[in-house]
Amino acid sequence: MNQTAKETKSEAPLNTPPEPSAAASGAFDKASENQRHTAPSPRSKASRHRLFLILFFLLLAAWLGLGYLRYNQQFISTEDAFINGNQTQIGPEVSGLLQTTPWQNNKDVQKGDVLFTLDPTPYQLAVDAAKAGLSAAKREQQTADAAIITAQAELLRQEAAAQQARDHLYRLTNIKNKQFVSEQALSDAQSALAVAKAAVEQARAQLDQTKASAGARGSENDRIKAAQAKLALAEYNLSQTVVRAPMSGRLANYSIEPGQPVSAHQTVCSIVATTGLWVDANFKETELGEIRVGQPAQIESDIYPGHVFKGHVLSIAAGAGNAFSLLPPQNATGNWVKVTQRVPVRIVLDDTDTQRHLPIGTSTTTRIELTKNPEKFMQSLLGIIGLSGLVTPSKANPH
Repeated sequence: MNQTAKETKSEAPLNTPPEPSAAASGAFDKASENQRHTAPSPRSKASRHRLFLILFFLLLAAWLGLGYLRYNQQFISTEDAFINGNQTQIGPEVSGLLQTTPWQNNKDVQKGDVLFTLDPTPYQLAVDAAKAGLSAAKREQQTADAAIITAQAELLRQEAAAQQARDHLYRLTNIKNKQFVSEQALSDAQSALAVAKAAVEQARAQLDQTKASAGARGSENDRIKAAQAKLALAEYNLSQTVVRAPMSGRLANYSIEPGQPVSAHQTVCSIVATTGLWVDANFKETELGEIRVGQPAQIESDIYPGHVFKGHVLSIAAGAGNAFSLLPPQNATGNWVKVTQRVPVRIVLDDTDTQRHLPIGTSTTTRIELTKNPEKFMQSLLGIIGLSGLVTPSKANPH
């Protein structure tokens, strides 16, 4: 029996701690329960943090949304807006072969720059021929003037002969002794006077005809005027062989080469103005009631996002865009469906930046200011909480 007790004692684990007493175990459980009640669990702390973040972001979104609405109430905006500007089609006034084409496409030109020239040879020959024609007309006028002088002299001679015949007849008629004057002599004198009078009338008619043929004297003569006009036309055609830029701008569709034949009034290139641009903004008809001529506007080109161009409303179109189309809509039909129309509004750019080229036809976002001094976006945000005065207009974000 003692041996069995020894064996049982030797089989017990050597490192087993002694079991705590009942009193110690009860004190430990009570301390653990108190600790659970006083310190929150990690799961509840994470839930409260998550709830706080959700509420914060909801308040932030509501604040930003209300600020954005307040900011947008000051404007009428549209993305259906495009840059436009003056453009002109360039073509020669005369036909000919291109001689020089010194430019390349999309280059900036100034008013008066030579765009291209034509071969001037045929037009120079026309000028020389017109000058010769003017000289011939002047010589013809001199000949006509001499003929007038000759006709005047002939009239004077015939008038003198008629006066002589009249005096001879008068002497014969007044001779007291009629026996010295025969009837034949008296009849011959009367006939001579009649012939002289007829010669005078003929000379006078000849003078009138010569004057009529000669026309006006000097530079007022019709032949000289016609020759001068022909010369002026030839010189004008010669000058049109040099084609110059009628305005400053940028070349477009400039694809011509020397030796290429061109016809009169044929468009060979275009010039698009880089200044004096405007925006054709198509606003909805429901928005036109708030738009007035002269209202300031903000234009943001898609080419330069973040840069705002200033402008003002110049005019409002007389009708919707489709009213002037080739085939306007027929609204007086049974299957008509109401569609909100858009009306073009022209907005002139006040501060065209030459460093920022705005090609015509490019898209913009256009905002018309409805209030005199609109708030900036940051001011609108702070205005929701009554602190808009903290941001000055010069430092506010324009967006």
